[in-house]
Amino acid sequence: PRRSTQQENIEQDIGTGFVVDKGLIVTNKHVVAETKAQYKVITKDDQELEVTKIYRDPVNDLAILKVSDDSLPVLELGDSGSLKVGQFVIAIGTALGEFRHTVTTGVVSGLGRGVEAGDPFGGFVERLDNVIQTDAAINPGNSGGPLLNSAGQVVGVNVAVAGNGQNIGFAIPINVIKDSLKNFD
Repeated sequence: PRRSTQQENIEQDIGTGFVVDKGLIVTNKHVVAETKAQYKVITKDDQELEVTKIYRDPVNDLAILKVSDDSLPVLELGDSGSLKVGQFVIAIGTALGEFRHTVTTGVVSGLGRGVEAGDPFGGFVERLDNVIQTDAAINPGNSGGPLLNSAGQVVGVNVAVAGNGQNIGFAIPINVIKDSLKNFD
């Protein structure tokens, strides 16, 4: 998604998302945190779509965006409850907010982790529990992108990296998103 504010009238790449149902895109809440901004989704074909509604999950760092185009291809959702440590995963996103369609690979390094995510200098810090740890490279800009299993099913939503480590990334389990989708109307 990109955002623009009325005061600054600028556009900025800020994250990644993926289609889970007709016209519904999942991303992280921190990607669309500015409530006064107008957001657009840029598709892989450079089509710009206006975001018509945003549901921000009050507990998890998740957001569901509604766009008017319901013809976008939908990713299949897997079962994060069946993940095992050592399982192969693929992270997709816009690395550093600049390198679109970046794909990295790795394994599930741990399950059920608890982390503090956010920017302590920007005032945004959130405790996330029960997240997936992976060594697939996740960089700023990958936030909201899918973490896939080897069958191409989404098993998580890329959310954070460990700032003082290397190759330590985290994703919110897809089963949490499935619950949030039930609340979206």
